[in-house]
Amino acid sequence: MLNPPMRLSVNASTGQKVTVSVIGLLFLGVLGGIAGVAALALRRTESGFAADGFAPSPFDPDVSGFPSTAIKGLFAVAAVLIVGCLVTMVLGTYRRQAVLDGTVLEVRGLLGTRRADLATSRVWIDSEPEYVRSPHGEGNIPTGRRVPHLMAEDPLSGRKVRLRLHSMARTLLPPHELNALAEAVESGSRADAEASQAARTATMLRRLADDPIARLL
Repeated sequence: MLNPPMRLSVNASTGQKVTVSVIGLLFLGVLGGIAGVAALALRRTESGFAADGFAPSPFDPDVSGFPSTAIKGLFAVAAVLIVGCLVTMVLGTYRRQAVLDGTVLEVRGLLGTRRADLATSRVWIDSEPEYVRSPHGEGNIPTGRRVPHLMAEDPLSGRKVRLRLHSMARTLLPPHELNALAEAVESGSRADAEASQAARTATMLRRLADDPIARLL
């Protein structure tokens, strides 16, 4: 009897989605306010208010040296980049999802969905350094830990699927999910070299699931 599809704990929680949405709305509000102020300043310049006794505007072509159309263009480019970053952040938070359906792993990201049959794919464990935001606001800093990934490569197409084995809270996936991944890896039949690698991968997944020390790393 096949197990029902299991949604893995890599997606953002409801609280994280709400937080990202609120941040996005606040940034859009600030951007809208800046756009309104800039539009009023440019309109004042174009209407000739500065020539009627008002203090010169920094947007006035005679003062800044730049035509108002160039200023509008620069602002439009900056606005598009900011909105693009916000959309990427929000959609990435909402779309990120991974499901184990039988032995098929499906990982959905911002730009699409990838699938791999863990019973037949070449599988291995990889890792990368973990970074967190600096408390001083100066970029990211390493934590000294490494984040494990389950990698699967289709034997025919060579297409790879990567599953980050950490949740959005930077903790390992729950033991039952890691054991389910190990079971899917072990369920297939492979050539000797790939079978040995698959066995090592399943063993590592079970160790991450069951070893308290490994779960703290």
